[in-house]
Amino acid sequence: MRIHYTIYTLVFLLLQPVYAETHHPQEFLQSISGDKNEGKEIYNHFCVNCHASKPLIPLGAPRIGNEADWKVRLQQGMKVLFEHTNEGLNAMPPRGGCFECTDKQLKRAIKYMLPKQPKS
Repeated sequence: MRIHYTIYTLVFLLLQPVYAETHHPQEFLQSISGDKNEGKEIYNHFCVNCHASKPLIPLGAPRIGNEADWKVRLQQGMKVLFEHTNEGLNAMPPRGGCFECTDKQLKRAIKYMLPKQPKS
């Protein structure tokens, strides 16, 4: 068992610099800045693992577009939704893990995840 732990640790340590060199969220965010689908792009890049309709990591995060998941949260208002995103809540890290996102970008990602209102 100890050898497996050692191997996994070594692999992690060897791959960490590669990930750091290839992870450039600032460039990604700059490339989508002002795009009409900016909220969707941020959701797909940073939020989807926990907020998908069938999340990769089921930790109780409200699922995209799910009215039941968002009902109580929406009653608190957008200001509180943003505060929870900004500060982190339960298992969600501060800023939803997107430390490079602007407040405006985070708000667009939140709005993208909300249940869609029927058009009148």
